[in-house]
Amino acid sequence: MSIAGHQILHDVSIDVELGAITTLLGPSGCGKSTLLNAIAGLLPVDNGNVSLNTKNLVTIPAHKRGIGLMFQNNALFPHMNVERNVAFGLQMQGQKPDQYKETVSEMLNLVGLSGFNKREIGTLSGGESQRVALARALAPSPKALLLDEPFNSLDRSLRTSLLEEVRDVLKTLDIAAIHVTHDWDEATRIADNIAFMDQGQIIRTGSIEEIVENPKYSIVAELIGMESCWTPELFESEGITYFETPWGRRELDTPNPGNISALIRPENIHEKSDGVKAVIQTKKSVYGEWIYKCRLETAFTVFVKTTRNYAIGEKISLYASVDNVELLEVL
Repeated sequence: MSIAGHQILHDVSIDVELGAITTLLGPSGCGKSTLLNAIAGLLPVDNGNVSLNTKNLVTIPAHKRGIGLMFQNNALFPHMNVERNVAFGLQMQGQKPDQYKETVSEMLNLVGLSGFNKREIGTLSGGESQRVALARALAPSPKALLLDEPFNSLDRSLRTSLLEEVRDVLKTLDIAAIHVTHDWDEATRIADNIAFMDQGQIIRTGSIEEIVENPKYSIVAELIGMESCWTPELFESEGITYFETPWGRRELDTPNPGNISALIRPENIHEKSDGVKAVIQTKKSVYGEWIYKCRLETAFTVFVKTTRNYAIGEKISLYASVDNVELLEVL
């Protein structure tokens, strides 16, 4: 798929089952929103198909595809009250007020805004506005829903609660959904499956558990917060290819591995009195544990997870088994 002569998407294939939520995750500019717009019919597709229940949608206008949309900015109509905003898609289908009022009330009740029918848009909070946008997207009974980073403007606590509510609503209605974000934590709160994008391609798909267990690529590891990645310098001796780590030599199974990255997970680094000396540079608390960024005496940087509370600048000794150093591909 090209825009102004520049190819944005290529060799993209994604399948979303009925009732499943797939999150597109990737760095800014990788093509996530472009893919959503192509699926919705807001951008033309040069080659390939967009199918819904085996029906090819490429030649069908956006408003007839049966796909709901939630945008980054909720795109509510400020001159209309809540009821008229939610009813917009139903009116486009030709429904009159006596036909759509019950549906609007049902949708508002579903998103936790029962009785908000006559409220003006300007009186709503950020979370309420997004719930109205969700109700509007769902009112015409779409077969699929696309969510293009609709929670970005919300503070983290509100975003967390709303993500859980949206997931519950989508599961209740049993429709397929594709959600776009660049935030791994957000993805884990709503998705059944993850699809990672980079430079216009989908490079890795799987469940959250599968991705965490085997990110496969260094860019995926970095996107999900595995920050202890590095590009090792490879050596060869007596037919064995290896690289050095602060805790010894890591040998490779193949003599010509290509471009690789090495990863050591925070949970695989432990405190040990005779370990490598390290200085704590930064710290953050996550679910009752501390994650420290540590600079080793070899100028190597790693992240360590522990329940012990240290001060920045404090020195500790760290140990890791070279068997726990994972190898990832570099795209």
